[in-house]
Parts: sequence; structure tokens; C-alpha cells
Amino acid sequence: MKVSDKQVTKEDTTELGSITVSKEVIAIIAALETIKVKGVVGISSGRKAGSVEVLPKRDLVKGIEVWMKPGEAALTIPIVTDYEIGIFKVAQEVQKKAKQSIETMTGLKVLKINIDVQGVKFRDVEKKTEEKKIKGKIKKNEGKAK
Repeated sequence: MKVSDKQVTKEDTTELGSITVSKEVIAIIAALETIKVKGVVGISSGRKAGSVEVLPKRDLVKGIEVWMKPGEAALTIPIVTDYEIGIFKVAQEVQKKAKQSIETMTGLKVLKINIDVQGVKFRDVEKKTEEKKIKGKIKKNEGKAK
């Protein structure tokens, strides 16, 4: 099920009334923890025409899938990682951080968090390439000015 189903994931009753936690809340917690992990470029919306799209911050939860049983949760988080940092290390850190936060904040038991690494970005390589292009343009313009 996708997060957009907005079904209630946990319901608890106190003397003052009921408390419910939606799938979207679980996905938001997971998304916020995921993007904090060093080596995560972003959360993916999936593959389209051979490329991977990284979601903008306002749409992070759209890529995350949440499944529920009473008092329990399972998730799949599709990510794009930085080439410079080990993929498995990054994925394990996402699992650890998301699980810890979801359990602490909601009281749900997280059964599993599947990490789907859908792409790798070369941040430093892309940055250096862009810097070279800019320097080349500056030198070219300086030559014209003389």
C-alpha cells in the first residue's frame, strides 16, 4: 500500500479519548530520518525512462511504502546514494535511524525496513565538472576582453 491510502496505523484509547497515527505520519518520520543520513542524496520516486528521480523535500513521503498490522509497521524506502560513501553502510544507517525514531515517536514495533537503492549520484564529480565549465567560460571571456 502506498502512503496516500491514509489508513490508520495505530489506534489507542485513553481515558480522555482515542489517539490515532496514520501511515503518512510513519512515512514522514522515516523520510526525515532518511535525508539526515550522510551519504543519502535523496528519496526516489522510482525509475522513469531509465533514470531515477530524486523527490523534492515537499514530496519525500510519496516514494515511501508503509504496511501495517495492529501495533506493527513495515516500510520500503527507495533512496539514491552518494557514490563516495558505501551503499550498504548508508542503507543500514537509514534502517537504524528510521526504526529508532518511528518506534520512539509512535510506540509501534517496526518489523522491517527495506531499503531499495535505486541510484547512485556522483556529487563531487558533478561539482568538479561544473566548476571546470565555469572556469573555462571565465577564461574564454577574459581572452575576449583583451
